[in-house]
Amino acid sequence: MKWFKNNNLDEMQELNLLKLESRGFWIGFFGLALVIAVQTFVYGRDVNITLGESAVLFFMGIYLTGGCIRNGIWDRHLPATPTVNLGASLLAALITALYNSIYCYKNYQNAPGAFITFGISFLLVSVVLFAMLSVITALYHKKKRQLEEEKPDENK
Repeated sequence: MKWFKNNNLDEMQELNLLKLESRGFWIGFFGLALVIAVQTFVYGRDVNITLGESAVLFFMGIYLTGGCIRNGIWDRHLPATPTVNLGASLLAALITALYNSIYCYKNYQNAPGAFITFGISFLLVSVVLFAMLSVITALYHKKKRQLEEEKPDENK
């Protein structure tokens, strides 16, 4: 396909297009997460209601994570450290636990049950997410070392 090989953009236009695509990706990613949360909250936890959105969100996350690790990229602002992993895990666990406890209280009008739901959700999500981020961080560091070893020495 000949027309896909030609690039009619200059460097500034290419950079602007990349920024637009990046912002569009993140709007779609967090938009899907919000839509799933709202649909679940309004219509209940029927998997059939959010199956399509969940699949798209899941594959977007897998694609982004795999692509970043493959290219030795972690984050623009945060380092790949256990402290950052712990903070991200606790923040995600807090949001998830709040959502689950509000959902539990909405459906059962049981405050002690909502608090127990909060505690269990917070503990499970924080532990699982921290372990998962630790594995991904280890893969990232391994790939980064591998890519740095492949770089030609610029001092020679």
